[in-house]
Amino acid sequence: MNAAIRKLLAVATVAVALDALAAAAGALDDGMAAYREKDYAKAVEAWKPLAEKGDVDAQYYFGTLFAEGKGVEQSDSTAFMWFERAAKGGNADAQYNVGASYAAGTGVAKSYADAAKWFRRAADQGMVFAQVNLGLLYAAGNGVPQDNIEAFKWLELAFRRLPAGESAMDVAHAMQDVGAKMTREEIDEAKLRERAWKPQPEAK
Repeated sequence: MNAAIRKLLAVATVAVALDALAAAAGALDDGMAAYREKDYAKAVEAWKPLAEKGDVDAQYYFGTLFAEGKGVEQSDSTAFMWFERAAKGGNADAQYNVGASYAAGTGVAKSYADAAKWFRRAADQGMVFAQVNLGLLYAAGNGVPQDNIEAFKWLELAFRRLPAGESAMDVAHAMQDVGAKMTREEIDEAKLRERAWKPQPEAK
């Protein structure tokens, strides 16, 4: 596996830029506006009470502040705690971040098995970067049994949804690497699984 692909697995725990996320109503929206204006103390004020009450989106955003050290003291372990709460509540971006934290050993002990579990939950919901990382884990046999068919399936699912750019090229190269080890029948099976896949959102 080349260096560019290995790099994908150790991505930072902030999966998706906050300004790319759809804003929720009320205090969530106020916190998002404050975040965009770089008023991080105001974002903390907006998100912390909601996060403490169990709002999974607020937990995800609040965790991101700790991951980035904006408005609060930077703490990977505290960020992980909030990401894990949101992840358990069904937030796919938080599930990805929990998986990435386990994969890199950021804020929690490194565990490919736990990374795979959380990447799978996010991937099942359609989170594209979780699909990439799950595919790479299957390709390497880290945290899951080595399985080129599953690796190719998840990588192709992600590739079809990634915008053109460096990440898409890295995934294309990973698919080439995996595909080179597969028979025509195995590739056909992977494509069959990929076509049959449907996102399975978790209730929040």
